This record gives sequence, structure tokens and C-alpha cells, in this order.
Amino acid sequence: MNGLGATKRFGYTFLVLSTIGLIFSALIMHDKLQMALNPDFKPACTFNEVISCTDVMASDQASAFGFSNPFIGLIGFPVMMTLAVMLIVGAKLPRWMWYCILAGLALGVVFVHWLAYAAVYSIGALCPYCMAVWAAILPMFVMTLVHIQREQRREAGEDVPHTALGLPLVVVIAWYLAFTALILDQFLF
Repeated sequence: MNGLGATKRFGYTFLVLSTIGLIFSALIMHDKLQMALNPDFKPACTFNEVISCTDVMASDQASAFGFSNPFIGLIGFPVMMTLAVMLIVGAKLPRWMWYCILAGLALGVVFVHWLAYAAVYSIGALCPYCMAVWAAILPMFVMTLVHIQREQRREAGEDVPHTALGLPLVVVIAWYLAFTALILDQFLF
């Protein structure tokens, strides 16, 4: 597939992932607001002591910067959706913009890892909505990193085959499996 087709496929995948992130950020924000208005409110994603959005949303980590964390997703994911649509319609983003996207996603990945660590080891509960956001951020970061690298190679005149499967997919799957292993180790064993 040529570079333009690969970029469009990247755009569509990015759009799906950022839409998932936005939906779950909105669900978290809705439930967090409901909890603030009604102390007896129980989020739909609270099932037991381990799968407890209530515990996660009530934690200090849920407002790491002095405001509810979902605000970050409610702002960031629409930006990513806009960029995805731009790619789908054929826009070519300048290199500096790709580096800014990568930097933002890298900060998101660091934040997600901190939140995951806090959920598993400090709070002792998991929020499925939060985990859906985490699951969207990780491949977006890897995809962007790989896309930048491939575009640089194309600009240098190299023939760059685009494969849907490969090392980037292995990295994301390994990441998911590592998260799963840590969660199972903490809560089941």
C-alpha cells in the first residue's frame, strides 16, 4: 500500500481509538459529576471491591492536577479526532505537528502508567472505563511513533513497505499482556 493509503488507514484507526477514548472519558466525567451531586450514586462500572469505579473516582489520583482527569480526555480526544479526519481527507501534516502529537501522546502514556500503577497498587480497585481510555492511548502512541519513522524513511527516498501486522502490533499486545499480568498478580494470586 502506498504512503497515502497507509496514512488514510492510520487516520481511520486513530479516529476509532480517539472516539473510544472520548466516549469513555465522557462516561467517567458523567459518573464523577453524579457522585459529586449524590453521595449515594453508584457508577454503572462498579461491580465489586475490585471492579469499583466508585473507589477509583473518589481517589486523590482521579483529580491529579486539581481537576477531574476526564477533562484531559474531553479536550485531548476531540483534537486527535480532528487530526484523524484531516488525515482521512488527505491532509499532510508538517513534521513539527507530528512531533507535537507524539509529545502529547507520550505524556498521555506516562500519565496512564501512573494511573494504572495507582489503581492497582495504591487504590486497590479498577475502573473499566478508565482502562478503556488506557487501552486507546497506548496504540495511538505506538502508531504515531511508527508513522513518523515511516514518513521520515519515505522522505529520504527509501521504499517503505506498510504492513498492518508486525512489531508495532506485537509491542501493543505485549503492553496489554503486561498490564493484564500485573492486574491478575495483584488481584487474583
